[in-house]
Amino acid sequence: MNRPLMLIVFATVTAFGQKIEIQKLDRNKITRMGTTQNHLSVIELLEPVTQVAAGSSSFKIEWRENKVFIQPLEPEATTNLFIWTASGRLSYELVPADSVQQMHFAIDQDPGTIQARTEKLVEHATAVEQPKVPAAMLMESMPVKPIGSSKNHQKVAIVLQDVYRKDGRVYLRYAIVNGGRTVYLPAAPEVFTLNSPRAPQSLIPLANSQLTADYQLKWKDQAPVAVVHTEIQAPVVRPGQTARGVVAFELPSPNEQGVRTVVKLAFPADLAGPVSAVLVL
Repeated sequence: MNRPLMLIVFATVTAFGQKIEIQKLDRNKITRMGTTQNHLSVIELLEPVTQVAAGSSSFKIEWRENKVFIQPLEPEATTNLFIWTASGRLSYELVPADSVQQMHFAIDQDPGTIQARTEKLVEHATAVEQPKVPAAMLMESMPVKPIGSSKNHQKVAIVLQDVYRKDGRVYLRYAIVNGGRTVYLPAAPEVFTLNSPRAPQSLIPLANSQLTADYQLKWKDQAPVAVVHTEIQAPVVRPGQTARGVVAFELPSPNEQGVRTVVKLAFPADLAGPVSAVLVL
């Protein structure tokens, strides 16, 4: 009776050509996961996810309870991925699949790896605070397009990644890239709306764009915007590292007809000066 069960647990299942794999909890193993652009892959564990970290912004990665959703943003995107739970760390290598038929549809965790911890996991699940970002942001958010280029790469930079609007709020995902030589201590950004923004070219076609430091933008003054939720991946960003975050804020009312709403995110300064990002909505 045991032999057929083992075949089911450790087999790689193919559904419509896509693979569903069963994974054991092993801190020393790196699991290879094939992904495809415009397709969603999921890692489903047996306990809540507490933290996720990836080495590249070429993937859109979200987690909800015990599930991690992965979608590549570029055709040949590759990176490593770490997932932490109460039982330990799981390591993955995300690579482009040769075809849709060869991609991983899902990787599930072997139920036998943590059955002895079931009671503790139930208690832990009730205590974990779940992210307050809408699940629809994973598939319905719009990528942020950079306009211009930064002249100073030896400092901390904020790269806006994608934006989503719902119920009068703006949800914005960003990356903190430490190009400097010292440790950076991030914090939740302050958000301001820029009144009467003016630029050499019209801002109307620049919706969902980030204006970089060399873009010649001027404005009359600025007003604070209510921030309703923030998430930061790591409390410290070391030189050469990248950390990700999410901020949600109330959608500012347009102060002028026919003018794009422009907001500025102000982060703690680094040794090179102010750290901020400007977004055209």
